[in-house]
This record gives sequence, C-alpha cells and structure tokens, in this order.
Amino acid sequence: MIPLQPADYLFKLVFLGEGAVGKTSLVGRYVYDSFEGDYLATIGTDIHVKTMNIDDTKVKLVIWDIAGQDDFAQLRKAYYQNASGAFFVCDTTRPETMDRIDEWIQALYSVTGEIPLVLVENKIDLESKMAQGRVDSVAEQHDLTLVRTSAKEDENVERAFEKMTREMLEKSRSRPMQHT
Repeated sequence: MIPLQPADYLFKLVFLGEGAVGKTSLVGRYVYDSFEGDYLATIGTDIHVKTMNIDDTKVKLVIWDIAGQDDFAQLRKAYYQNASGAFFVCDTTRPETMDRIDEWIQALYSVTGEIPLVLVENKIDLESKMAQGRVDSVAEQHDLTLVRTSAKEDENVERAFEKMTREMLEKSRSRPMQHT
C-alpha cells in the first residue's frame, strides 16, 4: 500500500450565489466528473475534498457547497469562517442571479476579509439572457477573475478551479510568515 502524501497547502473553498445557479453541479463535475441533470436543492452544506497539483505544489481543497436559498443566510456566516477562496456563481439564463452580488461579497468579506474570489458565469451551453457585457463589467468593477462555465458540458470547470487555486496559493505565499 502506498502511504498517503500530505498536501503542501490546505484551502477551504466556498460557493456564493442564488439557488439553482449550478453550484452543486460545478462541484460534482469537478470533484467526481459527473453531472446530475435533476435539480435538488442543497440542504445546509455538503463538504467535498479534492487534491490537485499546481506546478510542483500539492494542494488539498476542502470544498464547501452552501445552500443558496435565503433561509440559510444566517448559517452562511459560520460557513465563511476560515475560507481561503470563494466562487460567486451566476446563471447566464437568469440575469437576476447577478442582482445581489454586492450583498453576497459584502457578507463574505465581513467574515473573511478580502480573499480570492472568482466570478463564474455558469450554464453557457444555454442561450444567455444577460445584457451584453454585464458580467464582464461586474467582474471589472469588483476586480474579479471571470470564468464562463458549463457544468453539463464540462466546459472550463477545471480551469475555474485551477485559477482559484493559483490565486489562493499566490495570496498564501505572499503573506508574511507568522512567528510564535
């Protein structure tokens, strides 16, 4: 039996966004390479672990999939604790899923401070109902990396997680060492 090798970094990753934007589908596609077509609302939180290599660095991601429904707003603050990075996911077919991005980001940063945040425009396999350039301008306004994905077609999902992991690594490496 091969002994398990410890990771060089361990990062907690959380998802922000309204219900039914595809947060769980993105996690399922990335962690398990599967897509479940039937929508089931996440109740509370599901936690998944995936290890990846970035260059010569082994990174373990602890991915928290948080319910998007408003009933869970109070629970979310606890889930944001110790997060190293976050995805804000919107649904390209539902422009209203972008309307409260400021609230989501403010709620996150009030708990975590500024951490890497990637904007994901999901469901790009479907016809977009977003106003031309809206997602780009929101990404620019908040200085966010934007990745357009389709969990269903497995388009750019790996790329989104890799970009996020690189941003978390960069932030972690640039932090001064703590002496105790």
